[in-house]
Amino acid sequence: MVGKVQVVFGTSIALGLLASGGGGQTPTDRLIHSLQSRVSMFPGDYRSCDRLGLAYIQKGRETADAAYYELAQQALSKSLEVHANDLEATDATTRMAVIYMAEHRFRDALTWAEKALALGSGDPSPWAIVGDALTDMGEYDKAAAAYSKLQGNLGARDEPLGLSYQRDSRMSYLRFISGDSKAAIEVMQSAIRTAIALHMPGENIAWSLFELGDYFFQSGNLREAEGAYQNAIAHYPGYYRALAGLARVRVAEGRYDEAIGLYHRALAVVPFPEYAAELGDVYTKVLYPGDAGKQYELVEFVGYLSSVNKVLYNRELALFYADHDVKLRESLELAQKELEVRQDIYTWDALAWALYKNGKLPEAAEAVSKALHMGTQSALIFFHAGMIYDGLGKGEKARDYLRRALATSPHFHIFYADVALKMIERGRS
Repeated sequence: MVGKVQVVFGTSIALGLLASGGGGQTPTDRLIHSLQSRVSMFPGDYRSCDRLGLAYIQKGRETADAAYYELAQQALSKSLEVHANDLEATDATTRMAVIYMAEHRFRDALTWAEKALALGSGDPSPWAIVGDALTDMGEYDKAAAAYSKLQGNLGARDEPLGLSYQRDSRMSYLRFISGDSKAAIEVMQSAIRTAIALHMPGENIAWSLFELGDYFFQSGNLREAEGAYQNAIAHYPGYYRALAGLARVRVAEGRYDEAIGLYHRALAVVPFPEYAAELGDVYTKVLYPGDAGKQYELVEFVGYLSSVNKVLYNRELALFYADHDVKLRESLELAQKELEVRQDIYTWDALAWALYKNGKLPEAAEAVSKALHMGTQSALIFFHAGMIYDGLGKGEKARDYLRRALATSPHFHIFYADVALKMIERGRS
């Protein structure tokens, strides 16, 4: 989602780059340096502090380095020292909510966004963060109501394009969650046209195109998925999310050598545990266990590298352990810990899978029913449901979910698609 930003290392990398000035600066880098100079000369200039905070947030989006969010928080705090409880504080307060979203502190993000609205500026933008926090908390109806308020005072026909983008890019996700993949795609395409018309930063446009590609991929449309990922890279060269998306397409096509290269390129930019796990699976598939082991080690290394990462990657690690039948008790503990702060369908799915792998089948069935309740067309959730019901001895129900998984996306997973097919065939014999 647009308001969501993901962080990885929490190192001082950003601090070092900013101090040195570095070579090969991006437009965001140049803006940061300009605003740093301005704030240094005029420390009481709260508007420049606010703009500097926004620039750091954008840099954090581009690099996934947590240090930029720490810098953003410092700059925004300086802005709020001057104006904390009046209309001038609206932007800085809203951006503080964005930072809390990045840290998966969803209730804090909600509090700050509601505080921004309470200032009474008339700017509806904080409703975007309200909706984002509610979405991660699994309050989808309330999130939709929040997003519906992203409209200008002039009415829908004359509303600012920025509000249109904020609303459409988010509503597309809710459409997907509710099982309407076609509408999700159409609404995101509209959001992308708006982003391009607004000349938004390349990374923002690329993010939207990546989301579009993901909708296509999860719907089993590899050709359109590839087109969206390629378009994302065209708008923002080297975009790591799109590179990983292309790698998934190549895996689905059985072009494993190309997939390996793409995953390595993505990991060279941002070492997300999810990408390392997927690359390790490709190496396992092509019978390179040594290389697979190195990637699996990277998953845990990044996941436990910092206190920030230990919060951000609970769900990813829970699924990794469950998928690979290692540390199963820890898998369940991580999924339960994630559920304390995040009650969306994907967290319920992770909990269901961890419960299944720990032999807690009735509890797994209860959890997966909550993952399924929105009607999301997710082949992986359908697969998990099928395996859980098979474990409970409900063979026909299990095969129905496995068939739904393959019908949704025939190549949804490098191993599980074959497992689903074999189990369906076994039921026919």
